[in-house]
Order: sequence, then structure tokens, then C-alpha cells
Amino acid sequence: MITDFETNLVQAAVDLIDRCQGNDNHSVAAAALDSAGRIHTGLNVYHFTRGPCAELVVLGQAAASSDQLPLTTIVAALDGGRGVIPPCGRCRQVLFDYFPGIRVIVNSRNGLTSVPIIDLLPYVFDERSLEPGAGVQKVYFHPAYLAAVRAGTKTSTIRFQDPVRLGPAELVFETDDGDVTVRAEVTILEEKAIRDLSDTDAVRDGFADRHELLATLEQHYPGIASDANVTLVHFVHPDSSADFSEGTPTCSAT
Repeated sequence: MITDFETNLVQAAVDLIDRCQGNDNHSVAAAALDSAGRIHTGLNVYHFTRGPCAELVVLGQAAASSDQLPLTTIVAALDGGRGVIPPCGRCRQVLFDYFPGIRVIVNSRNGLTSVPIIDLLPYVFDERSLEPGAGVQKVYFHPAYLAAVRAGTKTSTIRFQDPVRLGPAELVFETDDGDVTVRAEVTILEEKAIRDLSDTDAVRDGFADRHELLATLEQHYPGIASDANVTLVHFVHPDSSADFSEGTPTCSAT
């Protein structure tokens, strides 16, 4: 379902394209809501050299307004009464680059719905991440580990083909109620074959022993070979009493 404001936004796009019926140069209308609740509209400009989509025209229209407020929601509608359509790949990337928090109204199996632009780009390229001093790295965890990390009983994680670097990090736990983030510092990266993992490694990872750890790794990485190399990522966070910042842990193979 969509809100009343979003319903009005859809209607604005539909009304605009309906007024332009029969014009092959303008077959898509877009409407966007800014943070003050004002609606900006625009039409695509068809040309054999690939003229701009309606969503991009709306970005320009909004930028031309006096306040230049950020856009919060956008929708596009196709002519001929064909209703709401999703943005193309280029528009998705541009929308994310300009307004990473914007929502997009799309058709779902249950009717119109509003989704974050990131949902339309699950593996988005974020140019901002390439800038010097960009945001800290994110390390993702199953939410079941959140309590152990907070309590300081889990001070490491084992990663396979999942690059992590030393330094500040955000440990992200993807819960049903949204992401929970714990600020941390990655202090040591240690390469080791799975068959060489020890009870000490298991305890630092929040498990009772090596056997429990290996069983869990098999669940996370089905069929992984015993000679596969994994990375032991040691970390600390402000509320943790554990500290592996000095030296490399001694790990005995069993």
C-alpha cells in the first residue's frame, strides 16, 4: 500500500502523461515529492540519440526550484493508460547517486508500493565509497550473533572469500526490525586453513569448541573443503573487555 501523499504523486504523473496522449516524443511522465511536500513533474524527451528519461528531467526541474530541497519519493507513468513503471537501470543509478534515501513507487504483486531505491539496486555501485576518507567498512553478521558481540564473548569472525581490512568498521546485524550497527575496530587478520582451526579460535568466535565451529561453518559455506583458507577477523568495540590489539594470537591446530 502507499500513503495519501504517494497516491497524489502517482496521480500527478498519470494526469501529466494523459494530457500528452498521442505525442510520440513524450511517452513517460514522472513526478517527485520533495522534503517540503511539493511535487515536481517532467516528461521524457525521446530522440534517436537517446534523450533523457522522465525521472532525469524531474531531477533537473527540482534543481531549478528556488529551495532545491532533496527529493524523497518518485514515480513514473507510461502513456496509453499503462500506469506506473519502474525506472530503467541508468535512472536507478542516477537516483541513488543524487538521493540515496529516495523511495520509488513501483507495481508489485499486491499493487502499488513504495520501496527504497537501494532495493532496486541490491549490488549498487556507490562512487562515494571510492573517495578518500569515505565511510568505514561494513562487516555483515547474522543477527543471532548480536548479543554475543555486545557481551564481548564473540571477538572474532571467520570469513571465506569475503575481504575485510584492518581499521574502523561497522558490524551490521540485519534483523527483522532493521539493521543494528556496532562500531568496532578490526585489529588482526589471520589466514588459516579450516582444518587448522582450534578450540581457541572457536571460543573467540563465540562457540563452545572446534567441533561446534566447524558445524556452523558448514552451514554458512556448504561443501567447503577442509583445506580451504579462511580469514580470522579479530575485532574490539568500546563496550568489549577483550583486547587483541597487541600481537598476534597464538592458535594451536587440533
